[in-house]
Amino acid sequence: MGASEQEDDIGIKPGAIITSGKYNWVVVKLLGEGGFGAVYKVHDSGDKSQEYAMKVEKKLEKRKHSKLKMEVAILKEMNGKPEYAKHFTNIVDRGKKEKYFFICMTLVGKSLDDLKRERPNRVFTMATAIGGSIQCLEAVAAMHKCGYIHRDLKPANYACGLGKERRIVFLLDFGIARRITNDDNELKTPRAQVGFKGTVRFASLACHHNKEMGPKDDCESWYYLLIDLSCPSGLPWRKLSDKNDVMSSKEEIRSEKGLKRFLSDLPLVKTEFVKILQYVDRLEYSDRVDYNFIYELMALAAINARANLDDPYDWEEEGKNKAESFRSRRCQRSLASQKF
Repeated sequence: MGASEQEDDIGIKPGAIITSGKYNWVVVKLLGEGGFGAVYKVHDSGDKSQEYAMKVEKKLEKRKHSKLKMEVAILKEMNGKPEYAKHFTNIVDRGKKEKYFFICMTLVGKSLDDLKRERPNRVFTMATAIGGSIQCLEAVAAMHKCGYIHRDLKPANYACGLGKERRIVFLLDFGIARRITNDDNELKTPRAQVGFKGTVRFASLACHHNKEMGPKDDCESWYYLLIDLSCPSGLPWRKLSDKNDVMSSKEEIRSEKGLKRFLSDLPLVKTEFVKILQYVDRLEYSDRVDYNFIYELMALAAINARANLDDPYDWEEEGKNKAESFRSRRCQRSLASQKF
């Protein structure tokens, strides 16, 4: 393969070089793909030591709006405000080719969904679930304060950082995010009816009812994420595929009978977790979210569960254990090879 762009039907092949005004990006491997295009691991041809993530979006005539355009707008705004930038990747480069647009940004680690699936019973320890979920809420709260909602919060759209940032949780994928404020920073008037946006398992009830979504709907999706990360039995509707069945199950946990069964395998944190749900349910489209109230309930839940939020996260422990196991095996080999 020469030093030129090579594409197949889905994306760009490993080894291809994508040029921009500043860089010559070498494609290392495909990280993931979807309907919009794909994400690749890349490095600049002049520096192999630093790797990045390149998100590519196909140019399609039928698509009204580029999803990457919203991604760039949000990341630029979040990166430009130090108080909000912590949970967002940095844009390093962007450009367009004949068949696609691309942006190049900070490379992060595995998604919370992937990390969770590697755990026993596919849930995190309570310290990691609560600590990680607090970071997840901090990230989307920053978006809300800048006038955006995400509309697709789920464990697959959050990831841990790499290296020194391994303890930081990053929010990803802003393809269906929406600006909810106008140029005067006033909340837009809600539309009478909107189409379903997001992922069925984590969608808010307003989304199911085709109502305009606001910050409180992101908070509801975040709440389902919290339960998904912490509850051994998972979300009650996790095995349902029909959108209306999922909606009915979400409504059922709000009933008196449903609340009694809900979170039965999380007795130490049930009171606080239910209070968070009830608080979010009281909010309207235009209401400001009291994030501190939620953080306080999360902190109290951690105390009741005897979960130390300063402990290493599960994925940090996993990395440490692997390193220690490797050192132990290497030491054993070294000892075995010595002659006495």
